[in-house]
Amino acid sequence: MVEFDVKTVDPYKQIEPIRAALETDDRKTLATITKHFRAGDFSEIIENLSRTQAAQLFPVIRKELRADVFGRISFVHQNYILRSVPLDQALELIRQVPEEDIALLLRKMPRTRARTIYEELTELDPEIGRQLLHYDRDEVGRWISYTFLTAAPADTPRAIYERLRARTPRSHPVVSIYVVDQENRLIDRLELEELVRIEATDPIEKLLDREVTSLQASDSVETAIHRFQVRDAVEMPVVDADNRLIGLIRADDILHLTQDAFSDTMQKMGGVSNFDTPYMMTSVFQQVRKRGGWLAILFLGEMLTATALTYYEAELDQAVVLALFLPLILSSGGNSGSQSSTLIIRALAVKECNLSDWFRIFRREIVTGLILGALLCLVATARITLWDVLGWADYTEHGKFSPELVTFTVAIGVLGIVTWGNVVGSLLPLGIRAVRLDPAVISAPLLATFVDVTGLMIYFTAARYILDLA
Repeated sequence: MVEFDVKTVDPYKQIEPIRAALETDDRKTLATITKHFRAGDFSEIIENLSRTQAAQLFPVIRKELRADVFGRISFVHQNYILRSVPLDQALELIRQVPEEDIALLLRKMPRTRARTIYEELTELDPEIGRQLLHYDRDEVGRWISYTFLTAAPADTPRAIYERLRARTPRSHPVVSIYVVDQENRLIDRLELEELVRIEATDPIEKLLDREVTSLQASDSVETAIHRFQVRDAVEMPVVDADNRLIGLIRADDILHLTQDAFSDTMQKMGGVSNFDTPYMMTSVFQQVRKRGGWLAILFLGEMLTATALTYYEAELDQAVVLALFLPLILSSGGNSGSQSSTLIIRALAVKECNLSDWFRIFRREIVTGLILGALLCLVATARITLWDVLGWADYTEHGKFSPELVTFTVAIGVLGIVTWGNVVGSLLPLGIRAVRLDPAVISAPLLATFVDVTGLMIYFTAARYILDLA
């Protein structure tokens, strides 16, 4: 029996020795530890190191692996490594990164450095500049890869195998063969395993059904994300308006774009402008600039609440007890509205509903709001009654109002504002989408401000009639 010498590498067991060697700048020990490391092993190690340690380790990586490792690690480490090496080395690293990853990396870099690298890149490789300038950042064409294999219907599996053998190693393996005509129009897509179904000398035309799913270069990133999700695709061809194949987009690129889209949405819903760099790499000045505008808008919005309270000053003078429950009332409406808007924004993003479903959504949220409002009414009633029975609070204004009327007023206010919050929170995103804007701009704080102002009207109107306020 022949025995083989197998070297098993577990990078996680080497993290602490590597950190110790980095602290003492022991290059010899680092080289010994990482002697049998592959690109994936290095990337796993780097992701468990600090940015400074990653920059120290990177020069130790064998030259033939550096570009592959660089393409696998996170943006935070990529950015720091690019800052730590001379510009010519940075350009060399970036040129080894797939075209679609270059666009993503430059998008996330600080603008000044990104501009410098972009100008140098376009001088060295005009094709990269064409891709980055020709398409908008929200279009599929900005993120496509030009690394793919094509064939003509008359080609044989043997000829395709020869082309595969002649290819230089790539960061992305070949998954599919794209069949095109003489004018490069897309005819079909074949997976490699399909080639074994016919003789090596037979034309691949026998395998073609001429049905292929593709994306337009002008399609939105959101459209691409959705199509990858519903089709469970590994990669998808991208064509121009004349159905000519210009590139493809892969699942790993879609994953990055999905993460970015999720991050952008969360920032918008939190009332923050989009950050182009990670939190720890964003200066205090940038933080203030990105957050200040929204805070000013929300502050002005809250002023409307004060204006509404002034309008109901007479009611407050007659029943000061109403002011005790304002935080309870307003928070209930804001919370219910935020819940509804979050659910609808997500449903729109993943195509679970569309604008034509507005009436069904309206009915559902009315019913949901009434049920949730009724549950909160029970909680509010129990709380007010308990405090009154135990003598912990006097909500009757020294006998001016009965406990039952005060409790009923608060309960009706809660029921009304929770239902209203549900309706507004669900329909407002649909209205924003109808005018072709991003529903995520309805940040939770902004929605809560609107519901606060209108909720005051509901609460004091109910109090005026129930407590018989003049």
